[in-house]
Amino acid sequence: MNSKHTTGFLFLSVLMLAWPSALEACAVCFGAPDSPMTKGMQWGIASLIFILVPVLGGVGAFFVFLSKRAKAYAQFEDPELFKE
Repeated sequence: MNSKHTTGFLFLSVLMLAWPSALEACAVCFGAPDSPMTKGMQWGIASLIFILVPVLGGVGAFFVFLSKRAKAYAQFEDPELFKE
């Protein structure tokens, strides 16, 4: 380690020793289930899932639709069109 990294590490160490309350975990990280912060995080995750699943399902359904349509119209393909 060079002196720049050592100085930064020492500064961070002194800062943590001088202000230990900043190192305490918040309600979400600590795991307090009744905290409003934890409940808000849970609702945020749930809302992302409730939005993400239908969107990804729609994208997947669109590709299944394209695959079925391609199979249905494959019989009409003229191989003479693609000759060089």
